[in-house]
Amino acid sequence: MKRNPEPELMEKKEQVISYDEADFSEGEVNLINQINHYLSRKNISLSEKDLIVDLGCGPGNISEKLAIKWPKTEVVGIDGSKEMILRAEYKKNISNNQKKLKNLRYICSDIKDIKSNNLLLKKEISLLVSNSLIHHITNLEDFFNTIRSLSSNLTVNFHKDLKRPLDEESALELKAQCSTKYNEILTNDYYASLRASYTFKELKNFILENNLSSLDVFEDSDQYLIVYGNV
Repeated sequence: MKRNPEPELMEKKEQVISYDEADFSEGEVNLINQINHYLSRKNISLSEKDLIVDLGCGPGNISEKLAIKWPKTEVVGIDGSKEMILRAEYKKNISNNQKKLKNLRYICSDIKDIKSNNLLLKKEISLLVSNSLIHHITNLEDFFNTIRSLSSNLTVNFHKDLKRPLDEESALELKAQCSTKYNEILTNDYYASLRASYTFKELKNFILENNLSSLDVFEDSDQYLIVYGNV
């Protein structure tokens, strides 16, 4: 199936609310566990000297889980959508875990325009994470240029995203499955995201062709891809 890009930012209030109100907790907890397993395998422990950045943080679901999992670190969530950042800050302020989120803050910035120095990041980034961001980026070089500009040679990158289905029939089957759990707005957004996603081969080839061999890609089930390593 040919890739069909979608808008890079989710700025409609109804989209933001639908996304925020949906329960993605199983996949989010799984991502945190995968990151933790990778860090443990590399004998990396995170402490007060470390900075975690969640790119394309949306309403802050992953950012909050990162802040709670590694409470001694500083965690920064970044998104280009003002509506998403407003939602994330609102959720943080009313959260039952508010005391556990003192190490978390948010920044509104288009990822293609950010560099660590103009975000007032006082530490080098130890862990750079994104979840369902890559497919929103029209050109892959913009995504990889961003993570390059934010990373030192010690920064661990861990980026999870959807994998584009092989054909339209498969995409429609996944859309139908989504519709049994989520509302029409979210189902349509999910379908658009599937069509906008990259394939394993596209990501792997880009990495090989652009001097990014310290990164790798693996297929996480039939529906997801993870790009991980250093840049």
